[in-house]
Amino acid sequence: MAESQSLVGQTVWHYRILEKLGGGGMGVVYKGEDTRLHRRVALKCLPPQLMHDAISIQRFRREAEAASAMNHPNICTIYDICEDGGQTFIVMEFLDGMTLKHRIGGIPVETNVILSVAIQVMEGLNAAHAKGIIHRDIKPANIFLSEGGQVKILDFGLAKVSAGSSASGNTVTLRTLEIDPAHLTSPGCTLGTIAYMSPEQARAEELDTRSDLFSFGSVLYEMATGLLPFRGDSTALIFKAILDGVPVPAARLNPGLPTELERIICKALEKNRELRYQSAAEIRTDLQRLKRETESGRTVTGTAEVVRTAARRSHWPRWVAMGATILIVALAAGGWLYSSRSAHALTDKDTIVLADFANSTGDAVFDDTLKTALNVSLRQSPFLSVLSESEVTKTLQEMTRPVGTKLTPEVARELCQRADSKAYLAGTIGSLGSEYVLGLKAVNCRSGDTLAENQVTAASKEKVLDTLGQAATKLRSELGESLATVQKLDVPLAEATTASLEALKAYSLGLKAEREKGDAATIPFSKQAIELDPNFAMAYSQLGISYINLGETELGRENVQKAYELRERVSEREKFQTYSSYYGFVTGELEKVIQTDELWAQDYPRDYVPLVELGTAYLYLGQYEKAIDKTLESLGLNQGSGITYGNLIQYYAYRNHVDEAKATFEQAMAHKLEDPFLNEMQYGVAFLKGDTAEMQQQVTLTAGKPGAEDVLLSYQSDTEAFSGHLGKARDFSRRAVDSAKHADEKETAALWQMNAALREAEVGNIAQARSETAAALALASTREVRILATLVLARSGDSLRAQKMADELEKQNPVNTVIVDYWLPTTRAAIEMNRNNPSKAVELLQAATSYELGDPLPEVEFGGFLYPPYMRGQAYLLLHQGIEAAAEFQKFLDHRGLVANCPLAALAHLQLGRAYAMQGDTAKGRAAYQDFLTLWKDADPDIPILKQAKAEYARLQ
Repeated sequence: MAESQSLVGQTVWHYRILEKLGGGGMGVVYKGEDTRLHRRVALKCLPPQLMHDAISIQRFRREAEAASAMNHPNICTIYDICEDGGQTFIVMEFLDGMTLKHRIGGIPVETNVILSVAIQVMEGLNAAHAKGIIHRDIKPANIFLSEGGQVKILDFGLAKVSAGSSASGNTVTLRTLEIDPAHLTSPGCTLGTIAYMSPEQARAEELDTRSDLFSFGSVLYEMATGLLPFRGDSTALIFKAILDGVPVPAARLNPGLPTELERIICKALEKNRELRYQSAAEIRTDLQRLKRETESGRTVTGTAEVVRTAARRSHWPRWVAMGATILIVALAAGGWLYSSRSAHALTDKDTIVLADFANSTGDAVFDDTLKTALNVSLRQSPFLSVLSESEVTKTLQEMTRPVGTKLTPEVARELCQRADSKAYLAGTIGSLGSEYVLGLKAVNCRSGDTLAENQVTAASKEKVLDTLGQAATKLRSELGESLATVQKLDVPLAEATTASLEALKAYSLGLKAEREKGDAATIPFSKQAIELDPNFAMAYSQLGISYINLGETELGRENVQKAYELRERVSEREKFQTYSSYYGFVTGELEKVIQTDELWAQDYPRDYVPLVELGTAYLYLGQYEKAIDKTLESLGLNQGSGITYGNLIQYYAYRNHVDEAKATFEQAMAHKLEDPFLNEMQYGVAFLKGDTAEMQQQVTLTAGKPGAEDVLLSYQSDTEAFSGHLGKARDFSRRAVDSAKHADEKETAALWQMNAALREAEVGNIAQARSETAAALALASTREVRILATLVLARSGDSLRAQKMADELEKQNPVNTVIVDYWLPTTRAAIEMNRNNPSKAVELLQAATSYELGDPLPEVEFGGFLYPPYMRGQAYLLLHQGIEAAAEFQKFLDHRGLVANCPLAALAHLQLGRAYAMQGDTAKGRAAYQDFLTLWKDADPDIPILKQAKAEYARLQ
């Protein structure tokens, strides 16, 4: 049997495989059709690496046997188990919808949905337990929500048949299995997903049905809060949390949670199984009773305060700059104990709101500036958490107040209450002769009690920042932070930012402009801040990230490099951002980006920014499941970022989870989030759904917006090229280039032009490709432009020049992951094919294997290129190895969400037809040609590759 990526289109027994739905480490799932009964089915098979693993095969068969032994509406129905060519398939009912994992998405679920899902899960588990079957891997990923509201329990691959009887006294025998208990079910073997294990499972003890109930308690907690109850940076720490830890009360994270539901969760999570719920039926009864009370309006909700965080921008998928508007995370980790001197001290779960300073000096330089400085000072704390500007903006909208409303103490108190924060912090500054008097007061926004208060005097205007920093340091201790961390993490403000009030004022105005108008608006202010203080590291960082977000990567790198050189002039937290940006954009060392962000997340475990950046790094490496996991984790900390939602939409689409991508966009809209990046991602999802009206809507919404209009125009150019409308594609590309030029984004304009050049090269318009390349290089000969120019020259036959540029790129970027391991092998393979040396091309492309499914920089299309497989497939065609060539081009069909409207995705059908024809499989060859010609039915008639395709197809008739 062929490997998994080539199963689509084949027939296994009487089941025709239609498309790949997804897969993980233990199984690959396809959508299929039962040709006898004419119904849709799902077929699950082992991934290629496990096809010959005896234990995996035993587990796989056990899943089918266990599930087929039960006929229940809340358990996925197994129709059949069959073997074909040494591969075993489980045939099960086909379900439309999503897993509970994707439904949660790091966000608390509505109470009525929690109860509906939970009751149905308990119905299914009760049926399984009645048969003596313990699931042992209950988690959101194994609970499926169909579009009709039906809940199904999936994956009984770890199920254990109890030796005794269950609640009903019944047992089931799996007669056909020959399972070695030492491997699968005996004490001492830990099976399941760590975060959802019961204490007895973590201790590798003998299990009974109550273990599933504890796991379900973890699922209930996650539905109620969006977070896991037991977390840690390592397996050992997670085990320790399960065995000894006490979860944060669910009502603290979700104040609207019914008190009775929190009681049910707590009882399900009892570590002593004798004190836990004793049966699924018992939990079901309590849930049904609560559902009845909820529907009658008699429930009581918790009153604990919810911790909210907020997001900032990142690049495509956006990277995040650590400007002063970013949240301050709360933490009380090992050894970092908070002070309990005051009864009013904050806890590590509380957030505070920063009010605007009351400035009575008459000097406008203090407006906005002191609030920014105070935020920077407090952000050094691993204990305090300040409500971010994006959350402030959202809450003001809920209060029906203008976004720019001044946060007086009165407004700040109301906002604090609405945002479920604990306190607001008000600042004042007044002049007394040549001196300045500063005051800071933290007030409980519910009771009005003063939690801490400081008043200090600065001897001169030049001493205001230092004095403010000292007052903030004292306040940290008074609010409950340990003296040890205050002393350890307290860089003076003038060193952490700038000694120039005027430079900090410009920087503050830039942050405000970025929040209100986007990255382009912040650039003049960042430049002004740097002119006033050439050693202002944070301003360089902000400017660099703004340029990168706008596609001006060369200018971005220059400023990120400067920030890195000044890295000793920032706080410890800012250093993480500086290193991450430097490795990501200057040296291109993605592994170091991941290492840095992992350390960052470890030191600040409730800071969402490193999680967003980890997701981005995993995107470039093609590790989309990790990217999804990290992004969902970041949303658990911050639900207010349009960029983070946009990233998640992209990751889902790349994994062919288009429905989840669409649902994520709808969630962002429900939160009233606005960002051009959401428009960009929704365009791609609409393309995959075939919704041309929605695509046009997104183009219209970005019209006239600098930094957004050009992106959607270029996307539209690719969509036209995907259908062979090359004339229209050229028009949209010209408009994209002109739009970027108008916004003074020359590098971006050059990239859109190179995108057009690459299309022309691939369809055979060599002269046009070379002309566009020359124009783009004349406009902006940056690294990203030269990467694409090198490939275009290679594809258009100019091997000597392409070879020279490739050697220069390698010399200038010796450790850049994407350049060295993705682009250079691809370009050099094209050169070798020009030299009629396809064997060498295949050899060179081996280096790209680990990265070829990634979305590499430079990003000039919605979908990833998949260029290495395309080159490898063409090399195999030159070698007359049709089977191998077909496997490469098939990747474009298997990864439809990844390639989206990339013109190569259309051309792959043609190349697949050529590969099948080479094998002598005329029927499949004709079908693939027909697919291509259907896509290009209205194509411009003079395109060289279209003429070739029609002639080749005629010869197949």
